[in-house]
Amino acid sequence: MESIITDIVKIIKSENNVLAREKALMCYFFDLMGELMKLALEEVDVGLVDETKKQGYQIEKKNKRSVVTVFGEISYWRRRYVCPGKKAKYPLDQLMGYDKYKRYSVLAVKNILQVSAVSTYRNTALAVNTLSSFNISHSQVGKLIVQAGKQIKAQQQSEERYDGITQKKKVPVLYLEGDGVVIKGTKKRLEFHRYQVCEDIINVSKTRRKRVQAKEFVSLSRLDALQEIKAYLANTYDLSDTLIISNADGGAGYAKKDFDEIVGRCKQHEHFLDVFHLNKKIKDRLGFMPAMQGKLISAVEFKYDRRLTDVILDTIESNLIDELNTPENHENLRRLHGYLHRHWADIEPFKMRNLPVIKAIGCCESNHRKYTYRVKGQGKYWSEDGAEGILRVLTCIKNNELEYWLSSEFAGSEINAITEQELKAAARDSLKKRHESHLGIQRGALTTQTAGSSYLSKFNRMLNHINY
Repeated sequence: MESIITDIVKIIKSENNVLAREKALMCYFFDLMGELMKLALEEVDVGLVDETKKQGYQIEKKNKRSVVTVFGEISYWRRRYVCPGKKAKYPLDQLMGYDKYKRYSVLAVKNILQVSAVSTYRNTALAVNTLSSFNISHSQVGKLIVQAGKQIKAQQQSEERYDGITQKKKVPVLYLEGDGVVIKGTKKRLEFHRYQVCEDIINVSKTRRKRVQAKEFVSLSRLDALQEIKAYLANTYDLSDTLIISNADGGAGYAKKDFDEIVGRCKQHEHFLDVFHLNKKIKDRLGFMPAMQGKLISAVEFKYDRRLTDVILDTIESNLIDELNTPENHENLRRLHGYLHRHWADIEPFKMRNLPVIKAIGCCESNHRKYTYRVKGQGKYWSEDGAEGILRVLTCIKNNELEYWLSSEFAGSEINAITEQELKAAARDSLKKRHESHLGIQRGALTTQTAGSSYLSKFNRMLNHINY
């Protein structure tokens, strides 16, 4: 401990420039943390020897590895074990959750993904390089997002993800919504699909509301998103006594029959045509006659009077004279007439259905912002893998599940927790300098280009089987 303080004092006195002094101290602390972590990992590796040998494994050799963590890059030696009929393994890597062929630790990946969720790849790399103890390029950020997206997708679609649920919830009502958003792709236009479900909406303040037990499902494939929310509802809720209220724009894949497929058997299902899209459709189709837009919206949305709606549509058609008498205007009116009559049952207002709950739908469009702010605008173009990756990451952040999905495969890798006093004592003890006797050469290795049956290769294998 005294030697470390002496080193710090020496650095402080050796630098006159404020920035240079702080940079030197930062580098010293990062190197110190890396060295302490290296020693700790190698000590843990020694502690795993007996346990691993009891499982029938034998030490084959030691290999060096470098991993980038939140406290810097660390390089350490760990033992490789082999067992006849079983796959070779590194128990220390499994314990720490350091994946094979992956350079970054799970927490480092999680932090990078959280920054990338609100910033471009280049700005993410700039933030990480400025504020952390390691460097990363923007292309590496993109690769991490693609890898994480594939890992998260595979886990979210696995058949075992709901094995831990023993009892399904019973709720009086569930609110379902869905919509699609078009984004730019490197080769073609892409569309991602969103479904969201919640149990209720509460008032946080006069202007803010919050969804209760909200869950979102997003993918470039509508079928993938549909199957995921379908599996979630089937394994989480008992819907036999539940009122389902769904809301969508009525487009392809978002009609009542599609939500019937998602829900399955339930007490009652009420489907609504989204008011925002309904008003937008009326205004777009009647762009040639703005004076009639409000009247038609009132007849459809507020009065819900089909006869009055037909009268207004006939009046609009009779006014298609002179410069308004164009094939385009007639076609728009014909399509609007078909749209309203096709969705008339879903247009019925909430207050006219005498439902025993409050209105808590219509927030799907506003909840797009978390995604659209990141994937649209500023000249962004996405590959399919990149778009799927960032969408999966954004969804996990919205659902507060990013840490769970990144670390779930390492759930079995646990060590006994130590108390705060034991942790402080271990830290103080690790900072003490000790004299270590020289042990000499611990291992030997030969590199040959000869056949595996040559005497040099046999001698090399004999050296590698020496216990450490």
